[in-house]
This record gives sequence, structure tokens and C-alpha cells, in this order.
Amino acid sequence: MRSLSELVEQREPALPLLQGWIEDPAGNSAALLPPDEALRADTLLALQVTTRSMLGAMAYETGGVSVADGLLRLLGSGSGRSLLRTAEAVGRPLDGQYPDVLVVADDVLGGLFALNGGRFGAAGQGEVFHLAADDTVWVPLGVGHTDFVSWCLTGDLAQLYGPLADLPEYTALPRPAFDETFSFYPFLWTREAKSGRPSVRIVDAEESLRQRLDVCGFGVG
Repeated sequence: MRSLSELVEQREPALPLLQGWIEDPAGNSAALLPPDEALRADTLLALQVTTRSMLGAMAYETGGVSVADGLLRLLGSGSGRSLLRTAEAVGRPLDGQYPDVLVVADDVLGGLFALNGGRFGAAGQGEVFHLAADDTVWVPLGVGHTDFVSWCLTGDLAQLYGPLADLPEYTALPRPAFDETFSFYPFLWTREAKSGRPSVRIVDAEESLRQRLDVCGFGVG
């Protein structure tokens, strides 16, 4: 395993690139949350990626990034969520081996985004997969983590959400906290939810993540 000093990039860190996307006046109203000092080093050491990579920068330099006033959350180390804990939530604790799947973002509607380290197959390795709040299968987005982060911060999010953008919760402000999410019943992918108005409550985001994985697992569409 590489040491922390070997993983913290001094010459070409990815943080300035991330900050540039966040500060883009034409971007998606994002805010960088500070990292948890007690978690940042452990998370980076467990991932064994350098801060030259966007994943390493997110893990070590941020507590996450809130996008579109909290609609979408890019996960870092701290602020109630961490890459380390979400890796454990999907059954693959980080132990110095690159994980075969890693949840790197979620949204307030219950959607999840995961980086494929092999769990979704070799063909899409290194790409981000999406489990939409109204779906039960993971769909490849066809981009790696860096391009995914760039798109989240500067792209047209409405293209991703489609009919979900019609939900009142899509635009409702203030959003749930960074470590919370909406929970819908009946589930949004059911016929009952599509034909009527489901009940809504706010739950812990880790609870939502575990529930979604219990129901959907890692089936690929």
C-alpha cells in the first residue's frame, strides 16, 4: 500500500479543476463542503488513488459537493457521508484494494451513481452507472468519474431526470440535508406510484441507499 505522502499529489492535483467547475458562473449552483479531518486520510489510504485523480480529490479535499442547491450530491469524506461508509454499505469495505463498485453520488429523490470497478462487468469498467429513483436496474452513463463530475457541475441535469423533474420534490426548496433523502411509497418505479401520488417522507441517506440495494441489487439494464 502507498503511504499518504505518496497519494497526496503536489504537482498536478485535481482540486483546481474541480474548483473551476464549481465556480463556473454558467454551472449548476454547486458548493464544496469541507472534508472531515478524521476521515480524509483514512478514505484516501483505503482507496489507494492519488489526489491527481478526481476520485482522490473528492475523497481527500472535500466533504462532498452539493449540486443544484442540493438536488444531487457528489460524495467525499465527511459532512455526514463518506466514500468509506458507502463502500461498506454495498458490501465491499475498503481495505487497500480498489473496490469492485463504489457509490460516488446520490440525489434527494433516491437515485444512486456508482463507479464500476468490475461488479457491472469488464466492458464498462471505470465508468459510472446510474440507478434512477424510478428504476430497478443500473444503467451505464458511458463516462468515467472525472467526466461525470464535470457534467454534474456544468451540464444539463434535466436531461438525466426526465419525468422525475415533474415531481414537486425535484424543485422543492429547501432540500433535505446532505445526509438525507426523500423516500416514496409506493416506490417510484411501481405502477401505483406512476398512476397516483405516492406518500413522501425524509429519511437518512444511508438508510435509503441500503433499502435501494436490498430491493434492486446490482442488476444491469
